[in-house]
Amino acid sequence: MLRVLTAICMVMLMSIPAANAMKIKDHHQEIMTGDNGKVECSACHGDAKRKTIPDASVCESCHGSVEDIAELTKRPADAGHDVEPNPHDSLHYGTDLPCTYCHMEHKESKVYCNQCHEFEYPDMKR
Repeated sequence: MLRVLTAICMVMLMSIPAANAMKIKDHHQEIMTGDNGKVECSACHGDAKRKTIPDASVCESCHGSVEDIAELTKRPADAGHDVEPNPHDSLHYGTDLPCTYCHMEHKESKVYCNQCHEFEYPDMKR
């Protein structure tokens, strides 16, 4: 009976994904990989044992402030309705929407606004 329980526990432990087995986007792979060849989860998640969604300040440390990002993705003023609105400076949320509402590292990113709208944003890294 003890052997059976031990075997069951081993199977359960092996089915738990290790942190470095988590999928990471190609465009972050090189930046997040340490000299030891392993992904440094602490770069985004900090040193806490329980990993949480990174704060916007973590994204800003590499990508710039939300204002900088909004400026980079600014649409021409005379574009009219033929151009999709700036995803980083929306009419509803301004620049206050957390990065992680759209940009997800360990699963496919999605356009948060598409809960109500149908925007494509073809340049979005998914």
